[in-house]
Amino acid sequence: MKNSRFHLIILSLLTMDFLGVRRVAFGDPAANRKLLESNPVSEATEDVKEFFSSVWGGACYTTSQCAGYISHCDKDQGVTVLDGECRLDWWIWLVIAIVIFLLLSSCISCICLPCCCLYACCSNILDCICCCCRSRRGYSPARTG
Repeated sequence: MKNSRFHLIILSLLTMDFLGVRRVAFGDPAANRKLLESNPVSEATEDVKEFFSSVWGGACYTTSQCAGYISHCDKDQGVTVLDGECRLDWWIWLVIAIVIFLLLSSCISCICLPCCCLYACCSNILDCICCCCRSRRGYSPARTG
């Protein structure tokens, strides 16, 4: 009696072990592994593409489908009368133009105005690039340096 009970316990343990090994070996372990399927870089790339399409060029039916406060749904750019494309608002273009103007004016002022701290550097660069725009104009007598 004691021997048959021991055999029954061993048989049940071996059966459970066999079923567990069978499930691991023949089961579909890849279906439960979400970590290996998700790629954070591709997900981030998709998010960035989705954001930029909501700012410029993405298909839309209403302005609420575009990025708030910076773009709107332009129905003239769509394929049909019902759809459109997200386009930047006019004041964003104004901000971009002002930033470009400030960058260009700061570069030109550093080249032309002697009060700027970068004037000496910019004038030396201009002397090297363009010999007709030399900052040291005028006549220097021979053999005086």
